[in-house]
Amino acid sequence: MRVTAVGTSGGLPTSQYGTSCVYLSLFGDEILFDCGEGTLQRLMRYDASPNVDAVFISHFYADHTLGLPGLVQALEMNEREQPLDIYAPEQRTERVDEMIEGAYEWPSYGINVSGYDADEPAIRTDDYTVRAFSTPYTEHSHGFVVREADKREFLPETAQELGLDPGPAYGKLQNGQSVEADDGTTVEPADVLSEPEPGRKLVYTGDTRPTPDIVEAASDASLLIYSAMFTQEQAERARSTGHSTATEAAQVALESGSDRLWLTHISPRHEGEEETLETRARDEFDGEVTAVRDGDTTVLTQD
Repeated sequence: MRVTAVGTSGGLPTSQYGTSCVYLSLFGDEILFDCGEGTLQRLMRYDASPNVDAVFISHFYADHTLGLPGLVQALEMNEREQPLDIYAPEQRTERVDEMIEGAYEWPSYGINVSGYDADEPAIRTDDYTVRAFSTPYTEHSHGFVVREADKREFLPETAQELGLDPGPAYGKLQNGQSVEADDGTTVEPADVLSEPEPGRKLVYTGDTRPTPDIVEAASDASLLIYSAMFTQEQAERARSTGHSTATEAAQVALESGSDRLWLTHISPRHEGEEETLETRARDEFDGEVTAVRDGDTTVLTQD
């Protein structure tokens, strides 16, 4: 699971940093969370392919969406054939249509625009799920939880104790099929699998204030990517604009039991003060903290 901070500036791009976008590569799939201005160019710069499978939009403010029409058009010029899945709040799917039609025209490849809500996963595969959770930033704003499927290991010693010799029966059990032992008893896959081990969990909050619902959504995250627009000296500004400080982001990380914290969506006024943001966050949270900037990448490995 490779994660790249593609755009990390909050509200406006700067000469160094673009606006909101996170790139995720997992199990052969490539996903963007938000698509701010200049996303296409930065994806190529940071070795994060623009030929993505899906784009999730957290809310329809310009610093999270302006890169989408350019991405769609570039894929057309690159003769893309496979469909592109675009996920938006279910009350805002028509805005995706308007952005594409207004900027260029519908491409020759397919675009599947889907509305998500906070009740069901927007993507569900055998390997992972992506689901949205509501945030208080706008009437229809969301963050996203990417959850890898729980892992269960095959236990050959247990299989032998149940009367099964190594061979085709092991393969059937690992593929979810029951088999019959020599004594006529039926062995189910669950009989020879370890207890479930939770998979990796990535949480991207989008723009938000800290709330108990955010803490719950981020519970036990392997990596929490939190919108930390301001330092604590700007706490009133953060409250009045619906954003968070680095200190508040760290408090969410602590309360949720997250392993690591990425601070992103950093106000241009704090450009060059990343170390200060990290220091304030570390005062609250003893896990790994990084005020990420465009191009920062990490790989989440299974513990």
